[in-house]
Amino acid sequence: MVASSLSAVDGCIDWSVDLKTYRVLAGEPLRVKCALFYSYIRTNYSVAQNAKLRLIWYRNKGDSEEPIIFSGHRLSKEGDSIWFRSAEMEDNGFYTCVLRNSTYCMKVSMSLTVEESEEGLCFSSRIRYQESAEITKSKMISCPDIDDYLAPYKQPIMTWYKECQRKEWRSSIIINTTSLWIPEVQEDDGGNYTCELKYGSRVVRRTTELKVTGMCSSSFSSNAVSAAHRKQAEPVRINGGVYSGCVM
Repeated sequence: MVASSLSAVDGCIDWSVDLKTYRVLAGEPLRVKCALFYSYIRTNYSVAQNAKLRLIWYRNKGDSEEPIIFSGHRLSKEGDSIWFRSAEMEDNGFYTCVLRNSTYCMKVSMSLTVEESEEGLCFSSRIRYQESAEITKSKMISCPDIDDYLAPYKQPIMTWYKECQRKEWRSSIIINTTSLWIPEVQEDDGGNYTCELKYGSRVVRRTTELKVTGMCSSSFSSNAVSAAHRKQAEPVRINGGVYSGCVM
């Protein structure tokens, strides 16, 4: 994703902060890619290396940038990315990649948010993904931002949860490798869906909150429907789903 501003400081083109925010649960692995190679320049890391350009990583500390010392144990540099073997709360902040030689310099920063799972849950509501679906319509829920953790030519080991619990899905719901397909959304399909990918000795988890919208349920009384209509169809939450815009 392209950053919102561009400036030049000390002869280095600064693309400010990339719009993509990395978010991860504490204790899980994470790859942070230098966004220069994906949104700003028409080249890749190998070509840049052949052109004698160096890729340098910094951690933002207030108004200053400190070079990152890669220990190789928990944090390492691999190609155009830095890898956190196990992200920790102290890793929150901004990371800057700089591509330069004696005559060329360009940089961009990436934002990283690390959160602890909320008590009794397998996710943090602050880093959930958001999806919406209309009742009676179909909906595909994909496991987002996991491409970097899928091994080529190897079947991923993926488990899906609803409200952090294993679930006996109704027969019409189809669980694919990296997605969950609901052919006809029902009232109680709203809620939190967590996909858990086995990654070595660790797991990568992503949680998506599904908000269900659409026609009022027949279980509404006529008085409730009238009240909803008088209130210009304000959203109503039922059984974990959100209903808005009741059709009369």
